[in-house]
Amino acid sequence: MIAVVVIIVLATLALGGLGVMASAPSWPLPADTLAAYGGYALALVAAMGVLILLVMLAHQQRLQQRALTRSLELQQAQQRGLETTQLMERFVHQAELLLERESLDPNKRSVLRCLSIDALRGNTGRGDPNYHRLARLFEWLAQEAEAAGQDPVRQRLMEPVLRQYAEIADQLCHVGEADPTRLEPFLRFQPQARPEAERIEA
Repeated sequence: MIAVVVIIVLATLALGGLGVMASAPSWPLPADTLAAYGGYALALVAAMGVLILLVMLAHQQRLQQRALTRSLELQQAQQRGLETTQLMERFVHQAELLLERESLDPNKRSVLRCLSIDALRGNTGRGDPNYHRLARLFEWLAQEAEAAGQDPVRQRLMEPVLRQYAEIADQLCHVGEADPTRLEPFLRFQPQARPEAERIEA
């Protein structure tokens, strides 16, 4: 804005000088010529003031528009963050409920234990409805994570949950209840599997 104001002032001075030179004044200046020059100068100053005022108003409007845009973006980011947090809480709640249920296998105490053993041994899901519900829940969150691919705020909030449940997602794939391509948002946080002998010893 300062540069524009300087240009206006310089242009006003140049215009005033050109006007005086164009009139080819004779010295000493008569009273009526001085009055004309005075009116001319006042007109130039008034025009310069109006232009500077318009520039300042336009600059102020741009600043207000930028501030409003930033405020709206911040509010939208906060809203997305709140929605994502609620989404993660809902997923964790539902996942933990399913994992704590008793499996159809009477020799195993919970779905989590049953799933880990079956995945380790290479067993299939054997129609366990808890496995099926768990896999659909994981696929749902994976779709939400894919949809948030261009939103860094949502990605940052989702990442801890995806990382926390990556191993269970991998186990669901091992028992054939889920397609690895559909659980990719989880599996990208799953480290490479250790050799079978090492896993059994552990």
